[in-house]
Amino acid sequence: MDTSWTQELLSWLNAHPGWGFAIVFLVALFESLVLVGILLPGIVILFGVGTLIGLGILELLPIWLAATTGAFIGDFLSYLLGHRFKAHLLDIWPFSRYPALMERGTRFFHAHGAKSVVAGRFIGPLRPIIPAVAGMMGMKPGRFIAVDVPACITWAPSFLLPGLLFGASLEVASEYTGRLTVMLVILVVILWMTWWLIRLVYEPLATRSARWMRHGIRWSRRHPVLGRVAGPVLDPTRGETLSVTMMGVLLVFVFWGLLMLLFLSPFSSQPETLDQAVMNLALALRNHLADPVMVSISQLSRWPVSVFSAVALLLWLLGAGRRNAAKHWVIAIGGGALLHLLLSWSLRTTPQVLEMTVPALQGPSAAMSLPTVVLMFFAIMEAGELPRKHRQWPYLVAALLLILLALARLYLGMEWLSGALMGLVSGLAWTAIVGIAYRQRADRRFSGATASLIFYGSFLALFSWQVNEHLAEDLVVLKSPTVLQDMDLQAWWESEWRELPMERTKLSSVASRRFNAQVAVDPEELSGLLQQSGWEPVPDTDWRWIIQALNPKPDQASLPLLGRAFQGRSEALMLQKNLETEGRLLTIRLWDSGFRLLPGQQVLYLGQLSEEVLVQRLGLFSYWRSSPVGPHRFAPLREPLSELQQKRVDDRLLLIRSVQAD
Repeated sequence: MDTSWTQELLSWLNAHPGWGFAIVFLVALFESLVLVGILLPGIVILFGVGTLIGLGILELLPIWLAATTGAFIGDFLSYLLGHRFKAHLLDIWPFSRYPALMERGTRFFHAHGAKSVVAGRFIGPLRPIIPAVAGMMGMKPGRFIAVDVPACITWAPSFLLPGLLFGASLEVASEYTGRLTVMLVILVVILWMTWWLIRLVYEPLATRSARWMRHGIRWSRRHPVLGRVAGPVLDPTRGETLSVTMMGVLLVFVFWGLLMLLFLSPFSSQPETLDQAVMNLALALRNHLADPVMVSISQLSRWPVSVFSAVALLLWLLGAGRRNAAKHWVIAIGGGALLHLLLSWSLRTTPQVLEMTVPALQGPSAAMSLPTVVLMFFAIMEAGELPRKHRQWPYLVAALLLILLALARLYLGMEWLSGALMGLVSGLAWTAIVGIAYRQRADRRFSGATASLIFYGSFLALFSWQVNEHLAEDLVVLKSPTVLQDMDLQAWWESEWRELPMERTKLSSVASRRFNAQVAVDPEELSGLLQQSGWEPVPDTDWRWIIQALNPKPDQASLPLLGRAFQGRSEALMLQKNLETEGRLLTIRLWDSGFRLLPGQQVLYLGQLSEEVLVQRLGLFSYWRSSPVGPHRFAPLREPLSELQQKRVDDRLLLIRSVQAD
């Protein structure tokens, strides 16, 4: 189903917020009508509307009222339809086209009675079905209204809340770095698509894979060549470990050769073109707030994390007497280690956009293969110990971890896209080979909960240790590069100041975007002069800022300022000065422009003097929002710097440099 029109609707709603009430009312109404709601992506629209509420474009209470009213009217119309036609409703088009869905709703209502009206409102496929079924089953109108009204009241905020929180986080993110906003959107979309795709594909594969496997086994056994090699692997009565291992190694070599020909062919430039495009996008998204998080996630690819968790699980399997599972675990991890070495020696090197000097951070595709084997093979083992309806969860957890790892390494410039895909696919190929052999021979069950606790506990412990050991070092190694340019000092002072960027970000939601100062003075000298006049350094912040932002009564002392980014880089200098008005600060921020002034290679900084206002959003959290300042606000900055040369140009820009000798 094409849902691109929903984006156009949300964009229009952004430009015309007054229509928000009517749009949400109609969406909630039609999304609740029997069968019509199946075709309408109402949840997508409500998430988008919640995002606009979080951004402050729409008000929560009117939208809540509109969604509740529309949902109830849609439910009641569906109920009246079922109450009018009873069982004959199933014979009327279009309801006759969906007998299985109507039958599912009927069984759910029989099992839960009036509670199904409440539960069905929160279950997507049943939402447009249960009210009509309630009418068909003879539920009294008064009873239906008494149950449905509270359900609609609680349903509306529950489906607006995710978008509301997402929108609020985007508002904060865009205030401090627009790149983080774009990155959050991309990350959420990719993770959601991964989740949706696995859940979509898993059920059809789970129902058909057994039949496909039986056909494949019979065919391979009859084959004159494959039968000799595949027989020991696919025959559960033959436990020939050597045959399993040799076949796996052979297939990995063949598969690796095909991948090399496909991706590294000198006759095609497409992989290189796509690799370069992804690398450029990653560089464009680099920002100082996301860098520590992504560097931390990248530690998942360090081999001690995978090896330690693999050894811990192996020892438990042996201690629990599960020798068959332990044997296949050793084969899987041993093959994964071999694949890791093979890819390290064969594939292209890390993108040459960063000064990569630490050997442990090289060999990107190999770094993806071993975690893929370890996580996915454990998912295969764990899924076999769970009830069928829960078997998708181990695969979801493993897939999300691997996607996060791949995105982190791509973002940091540690991977080519083709290299990451080769590492993932090669690891999955080896996992599938050994996984088929294991599932054919899995004779004794073990505790999946205990195995998960041991595996993921040791995995998390080593991951945390690696982050603690390597984060600071890797942040330096993987720092986003700065492109330097030279400019004559006098030329800059006279006219070339126009060549520098004029805005920190292009996002229209950020009020204080424009640079209003260019500074050719050492930050320490500037800081010393300003601190003599009451300016103060801004305290450093870390993850505890999130907790501080939840303070119901924040002030300057309890909620520090956050750094803002320009081209992915944080400030070289950030000072604040209390204003007489409570909840307001005057700040000066300097960023490295990338220009060096000649002679002397003096760093030229872009500055922003702005007023910070303490804002509380939704009564849940607070942050500092910047606003541009007028010329009268420059006095607290200019007066302490009277010994420096100052020059106002273009009415909105102040140039500052050290006094030049004659």
